[in-house]
Amino acid sequence: MGIDIREGIELWRPRLFNEWLALRPGSYHGGTGSNVASIVANRLYATYLALPRAVTVDRIGLTVNEAAEGAHLRLGIYRDDNLDAYPESLVLDAGVVGGDTTGEKTITIDQHLPAGIYFLAFVADGTPKLWLHADPRWRCPMGQVGTGIGYYGNVWQVNSQAYGALPNPFPTGAASINDEWQIAVRVASVD
Repeated sequence: MGIDIREGIELWRPRLFNEWLALRPGSYHGGTGSNVASIVANRLYATYLALPRAVTVDRIGLTVNEAAEGAHLRLGIYRDDNLDAYPESLVLDAGVVGGDTTGEKTITIDQHLPAGIYFLAFVADGTPKLWLHADPRWRCPMGQVGTGIGYYGNVWQVNSQAYGALPNPFPTGAASINDEWQIAVRVASVD
């Protein structure tokens, strides 16, 4: 009886479960909602989404809780190219959903996303009420809002962005906010 000695320290490294690696095909991933609030027309919102593994997504959508007459929302996906927790390149301008009726609004897509940081974005020409999570307090690499200790930022907001095709690249100078708007993508498969 003895000790089996091997090169390296690999045998001694603890193996920890990382819940952030969990991605379930058939489920939506993205922003959450526990409150309802009106969005501002001609304002671009981009909700943080970390993907620890490559996926293919087949839907992008959100839920309109209270309709606004004649309203439309344009949805899309941005990539954080340099891992500074700010959206840069437009990956997909997915198209338009109606904000003039209530319910889940989805667009069928077929988009492969390598592991990385993304932002799910929308801009509207009206003011429907959508689900949001006001003042989320969970970990997000975007850092804390403001110059001191405060709430975590989960969304970038461009206060003046005309409704229409999503801009590429994402505009500079967006404000970090801590209201997380409920927009999500459905995972079709995980690589």
